[in-house]
Amino acid sequence: MTTSSRNGYAPEGVIDLPSSFDKQRPRLDEYLLESGQKLSAMTDLVNRGEEVDRDLHSWMLAQVDFVVEIVSNESLELGDEMRSHLLQFLLAVANLNEEIRHHASLRR
Repeated sequence: MTTSSRNGYAPEGVIDLPSSFDKQRPRLDEYLLESGQKLSAMTDLVNRGEEVDRDLHSWMLAQVDFVVEIVSNESLELGDEMRSHLLQFLLAVANLNEEIRHHASLRR
């Protein structure tokens, strides 16, 4: 399932979490695994000196919106381990975004 983020994108890989979240935890684990793999592929792309296209960059930023919504949702009970994984993912996105900005500034 996809959901629109605050920025209006319906990014591939973002899932709706129903109110029965505890039963859906494997879906969030799967989301983190798949999104982490996609982020890793984007990092490899940047490390090879290639540009990240607008769609991929938009997808990456939409993941931030999604994770922030999940972490801030008081009705979801996230364990410490899941919060840690989500925050690590946010840190990876922030690092990649900075790397993308750095590479873009070198091209100018």
